[in-house]
Amino acid sequence: MLQAIHGDPLMRVSSDMPDDVHVLHDALTRLREFSRKSKEERQKTPLTLYLKNCGTALRFLQVHLERCYPGEPITLTGDKRLMERDGKPTSQTTSARILHGDTIPAEANESPYITMTRKLMVNDEWRKAKVERCWSSAAFWYEYVAIHGGELLLEGLRKDTLQGDIVVAQLYSKYFGVITSYMPEGVKIAKSDLPLKCQLVEVDFTNCPDLYPAIALTCERLGLKLQATGTERLRYKESNRMRAVRLHEVMDDHRMAMALMAADYPVSLEDQQCIAKSFPNFAPQHIIPRRGVNDDGLGKKHALGKLIHAATSDYVWLHDDDILLPKAAKQIGDGSLEIGNWDLVILPLRMESQNERPSLLERLQIAEYAAIQELTIRTAQRGRAVMCSGANLIVRREAWLQCEEDLHPEIPSGDDMFLLEAMKRRGMRIGVLDSDDYTAMVRPQATWRGFWHQRMRWAGKAPHYRDRDIRRCGAWMVALNVLQVLCPPILLVKFPIEYRMIKKRSATTHWAVALLLEAVYPFYMLGALLGGLMHPKRW
Repeated sequence: MLQAIHGDPLMRVSSDMPDDVHVLHDALTRLREFSRKSKEERQKTPLTLYLKNCGTALRFLQVHLERCYPGEPITLTGDKRLMERDGKPTSQTTSARILHGDTIPAEANESPYITMTRKLMVNDEWRKAKVERCWSSAAFWYEYVAIHGGELLLEGLRKDTLQGDIVVAQLYSKYFGVITSYMPEGVKIAKSDLPLKCQLVEVDFTNCPDLYPAIALTCERLGLKLQATGTERLRYKESNRMRAVRLHEVMDDHRMAMALMAADYPVSLEDQQCIAKSFPNFAPQHIIPRRGVNDDGLGKKHALGKLIHAATSDYVWLHDDDILLPKAAKQIGDGSLEIGNWDLVILPLRMESQNERPSLLERLQIAEYAAIQELTIRTAQRGRAVMCSGANLIVRREAWLQCEEDLHPEIPSGDDMFLLEAMKRRGMRIGVLDSDDYTAMVRPQATWRGFWHQRMRWAGKAPHYRDRDIRRCGAWMVALNVLQVLCPPILLVKFPIEYRMIKKRSATTHWAVALLLEAVYPFYMLGALLGGLMHPKRW
């Protein structure tokens, strides 16, 4: 809005931003195009802006049209529900007026939304501000953990936020035993083992109405009584949320769909479509049901097997909880992706730091991971796959079941590599989908300790591999690195080849970082191998 008001170029809107952002961005773009026409052209071809069910865009644009396009033939319209909603001024109306330069005296009990707007306007702070993740949307994951237990990492959330809905962390700690830990990459939330302290939950929703569905259904699932005040405006949201919660109905309301699903209430595939309003890349069928992945206390591999046995689809898409899903997530998730006759489909990964200035450790990991990915994709394309990652993998369910006995249940990890090996041994078909659309994002390890543990875990499984291609590749890697230790000048031959591999998967990696990695790699690789082999069960 501020970019539109000040005539600045509008920010780019990525596919993972909420639908409300896309609706507002499209409307402002069309307004700019409309304003470039002559007065006669504007009168001949009036503009209609369709805002779906986006109340935020409606309120901002009502003020924007009044101030910047008075008397112009422009109509705002939207879904039936949007046209039914209360037309009274809200905190967003006041916020829009402040954005346009109105002087509005502050009130004692002012909405956090208005306070946030005021702070952004001081000394043009909005020009330096970064787009944050949404604390309102985090409420459903707090709800999920409160009901089901376990822990989750929510990336991109910050403690030093202006968002009023950060109060969700305090409320879920006070009443539901969900502890929030603030980390550089986001927040980690985990359910405490201690019993709940009280049976009555008292919340004033005046300044946090979007939290109501999650908190109300959390109370219902945990058998707690909710005493809610400040709920007057809930009937004017995307749905009448008081009624929707009482009846367990979605009513085409994205927050109701998420709140009901997090509480394990059935939501039809048709009703799930509205989730895109706040979670555009969300694949609902991939929510792990009931008590979480490790509900039997037997580890990830057991939980994975349990879920695949329970699956009803021909293919299963495997990915880690902490990845950023690929652009084609919806196509993969809804089953519309054409798999062909493959039993296993290797999908690419890219490692990226979420820090503007990645640390040296992160830069080295990014470069190494790029080389590993290039080797993974290239060997698979040639029919001699030597690596794959369960962080982004598609497998035919029947093929997985045939290979289950060879996945080494006694070893905690390695479900992906042992699966690859078992499939190759049985002559199954292995394919690759190598494009940006299918590339998922992984994060580097944040500490040297975490980095070493991960590499020793990888190395600790090496003696169990029997596939000829995997063992041959491993032997070549060890031999080349031993040779480099004994004869350092060989680095001059290796570096140009491996730098090309790195640049193919990580175009931003500087040659100096790649060269440093190449110089230290033999020592760390051999150290990790020895450490992993000496204490394989530890990893």
